[in-house]
Amino acid sequence: MPVREKTFVNHFAQLFGESPQSVWESPGRVNLIGDHTDYQGGFALPIAVPYSTWIAARLRPDEEIHVYSDYLHDQRVDLSLNAVSQLAKNKPLSGLLGFVVGVWDLLGVNTGANILLMSTLPVASGLSSSASLSLALLAALSDLTEHPYDAKTLIRLARQVENVYLGVESGILDPLAIVRGQRDCAIFVDALAEEGQPVAFHYAQAGKLLFIIDTRTPRTLAGSGYHERVKETQRAQDILGIPCLRFASAHDIDQLTDPVLQARTRHIVRENQRVQSTIAAAERGDWNQVNQLLWDSHQSLSRDFMVSTPVLDETVAWLQDMGVGARMTGAGFGGSVVALGDSDQYTAIESVLTRRYREQRWTLPRVLTVPRPADGLHKVL
Repeated sequence: MPVREKTFVNHFAQLFGESPQSVWESPGRVNLIGDHTDYQGGFALPIAVPYSTWIAARLRPDEEIHVYSDYLHDQRVDLSLNAVSQLAKNKPLSGLLGFVVGVWDLLGVNTGANILLMSTLPVASGLSSSASLSLALLAALSDLTEHPYDAKTLIRLARQVENVYLGVESGILDPLAIVRGQRDCAIFVDALAEEGQPVAFHYAQAGKLLFIIDTRTPRTLAGSGYHERVKETQRAQDILGIPCLRFASAHDIDQLTDPVLQARTRHIVRENQRVQSTIAAAERGDWNQVNQLLWDSHQSLSRDFMVSTPVLDETVAWLQDMGVGARMTGAGFGGSVVALGDSDQYTAIESVLTRRYREQRWTLPRVLTVPRPADGLHKVL
């Protein structure tokens, strides 16, 4: 269910006895193409989605922090500034507590606050619920303390929350996409420059609809093969003697003798090319070519980078049989599939996937739709 501003503000007042001073919406993001390229300085093409984290906040006159959230099954966090200082010394942390401690410690906030968090983002499904939550907290707290940060600093701080306080080796892609998100645009991310530029992605005008299939197979970056892939690509860049695989070429792939490192590098080189080809195809309205690029990307992630799963592979194959462009999205090892189909295909897609998942005795998927790319992180009140 969507979060409504008035209802959300009223909920905060009921919980804490007064109205919030600051309300922000922080969307999730889905990556259309370009995965596992960001930590090697490459390209990606995400969009902000109309599923988001909402935060309402008000400073307290004391040093108490009280957070209520529907994130991960109605969590509450109640602690003091002194507890924040002590917990920050025992990194990495986990759960909502880790986000709260990380943000308070990074920003150096010297007062308490009352906070309400609500989310329409499915957790651990590849839509970047964690970066969305980090940015919501960072934006609201910096706003309340009258020290608002520029976009680039917010992006850097959100990455620090995950890397330093939660122990997750995530890249720049997620926070950058959420902060730079723009309606009706995809964001062409240059991870090496740590910047993103909006590019037109008007699939709605062509009668298309973007689908996100939450396969209900949660994954956790910290406990997955994500770290292993980071280390493998670092070994490849060291062998090739280049700053990052962004600069690798087809010739460089052939110079690697280890077949695993060769496959990992091949994915990154070709995926960077696919990102640029997708932008060009969308610009000329060649959605059939976009579909082919999505299918090619998935095969590369599955075979060369080996971050897919049987559930993701089968889901993409069933959608491909329907003529729907599809690929796994995000870090992999579970999560979601992103797909581009016709605007009238929702019922057919849901029906086919429901039947197929039942035949496999898998938990039924959740099919989300993105009628058009959404705005990025923004202040509501």
